Amino acid sequence: MAPIFTQTSQSTEAGHTIKVTNDGIPYSYCHSTKSCSNELGELGRTNNPYKLLPITLVSDRSSSTNIQASLAYTGGFPSSGHSALIDNQGYLYLCGCDRWQQLGLGSANGGSSGYTWKGGRLWQTTFQRADYVIELLQQLDPNLGTKQQQNETRKDNSRRWIRDVALGGDHTVILSSNKKDVISCGKGGEGQLGLTSKPWVSSPSKSKALSSSKSDIAAVCAFRHCSMTLGDDGEIKNSVGKCSKMKKALELCRKRAAESGLIGSNLQR
Repeated sequence: MAPIFTQTSQSTEAGHTIKVTNDGIPYSYCHSTKSCSNELGELGRTNNPYKLLPITLVSDRSSSTNIQASLAYTGGFPSSGHSALIDNQGYLYLCGCDRWQQLGLGSANGGSSGYTWKGGRLWQTTFQRADYVIELLQQLDPNLGTKQQQNETRKDNSRRWIRDVALGGDHTVILSSNKKDVISCGKGGEGQLGLTSKPWVSSPSKSKALSSSKSDIAAVCAFRHCSMTLGDDGEIKNSVGKCSKMKKALELCRKRAAESGLIGSNLQR
């Protein structure tokens, strides 16, 4: 029986696609032969990059062998894409190019140099669970992910800690489920992280320019060297970095947010 896909993310720049089935199995492939080859692991799997094939999610922090994906995100530049998945318990996984620490796998304690991987590779060929991102979100809001905030009648708690994720050219933007805190990581030289400075590279940190202490943030957008936050009505709340000539990308972000129930009349709070 052919898989039934309920969620799809496609990167127009990096040329790869990730789909998630109704039973939580992620699939990936390169939809562009010009900008995607899986050389840096953006598909999160091996074998033919141009064929839609399943991804196996594993974690050395969990004994489960049946991790179910719920949400998928893709981004990056041609030949240097990165990808993210959130499982049905709310954990975040990332893979692909990590040259600028856009995968968010290191903590601020590691300094700007962050970390290196086996053989000095600055990429991940399989999805890695980014626990420090969850820890940082909980530090910013100790009530995050508590039973009081969860809908205990739902088996899918994918948005327990993270409401939305957006992957830019070389950076990542993450919106807390409290709709206030925004975390960013990766390349920051163009100001796209929304930090107090413009670091060449940054591990996950709270973005002061994108976070909001008053009004709610419904969704986040990231493309090339630009980051934005959207309100419940889909209008731009804040933007940082180089955000000119991004009309089409913004339309795609709004479409994704609406389809996910983050903005619009059918908003899922």
